[in-house]
Amino acid sequence: AEIFLGEFDTPEVIWNREMRRYMIQKIASHLADFSPRLLSNTRAQYQYCPIPHITYPQLDSELFCDIYYLKHLCDVNNFKEWPIKHPVSLLKKVLMAWRSEVEKQPSSMSVDEAYTELELPTGVRHKDEAVRHAYLKLAQKYHPDKNPQGRARFESVKRAYEFMCSRSAHRAISGPDPNNILLMISTQCILFHRYKQVLAPYKYAGYPMLLKTIQMESSDDQLFSKETSLLSASAELCYYTISCCAINAEELCRERGLQILQDSYSRCLSVLSGELSSRLAVEVCINTSKCYTAAAGFPNCRNTILEMMPVFANNLC
Repeated sequence: AEIFLGEFDTPEVIWNREMRRYMIQKIASHLADFSPRLLSNTRAQYQYCPIPHITYPQLDSELFCDIYYLKHLCDVNNFKEWPIKHPVSLLKKVLMAWRSEVEKQPSSMSVDEAYTELELPTGVRHKDEAVRHAYLKLAQKYHPDKNPQGRARFESVKRAYEFMCSRSAHRAISGPDPNNILLMISTQCILFHRYKQVLAPYKYAGYPMLLKTIQMESSDDQLFSKETSLLSASAELCYYTISCCAINAEELCRERGLQILQDSYSRCLSVLSGELSSRLAVEVCINTSKCYTAAAGFPNCRNTILEMMPVFANNLC
């Protein structure tokens, strides 16, 4: 009750009067047909219909993981040194969320396809009330109890409405969201930077995804023009993980992480030496250099770096 009636804007709770009013309006709108009937007939029965997912404008770019809103948690200007109660648990949850995000498939249905199933005009956005009315009308018409021949149509209408009630219908991006991935990488940077001693006993399990991200970003032709780049944050995370403990440095070396970082370094260095410079290129080169500096403190990594010296020399010449 304290949270529901309060005003909060922290990495753990985002809730305020506007969000509360918005939620009440959505629920009232969903029950709009039933409320007047209940007043006139206290025995009126509610015809169940799932309420669509409520999308709060205040949470448009947020990502909730474990017990934290990651965008707020990564906002070091407003929430510097915000205490993380269980760093290991959060790291595990973030890695799981990252894997799920990377494996996310595009939606099997589009909004227009759902509208077609619900017999609504396509090309425009319909209010939740219109979608609900369309669903109820068709569900009553094709429900197998009333129309034994309408089961297939009823199931397709049901799937369309369930899609419109889900988050997928409100997402601008179908498939993995780079903004979510960036928040997860940045959160891990905070964890390894601030809780180095707590995480030191554990081998980092995210290198396969992290190095794949670096490879994909480095080979992207639109690297320096894309709206959300993951390369700088990924290189920074490499630095923090290998600075945390020796087992991470050895794991990065085994996964050929130093060579993969060298490819991204070369890509960005070529931009720095050209006519057009890039802030992203500068950040990647700095973070990659820090990685090599930290890695050089471990024998196997140092030997690998020495083997790569001719490549570095060619890049610098």
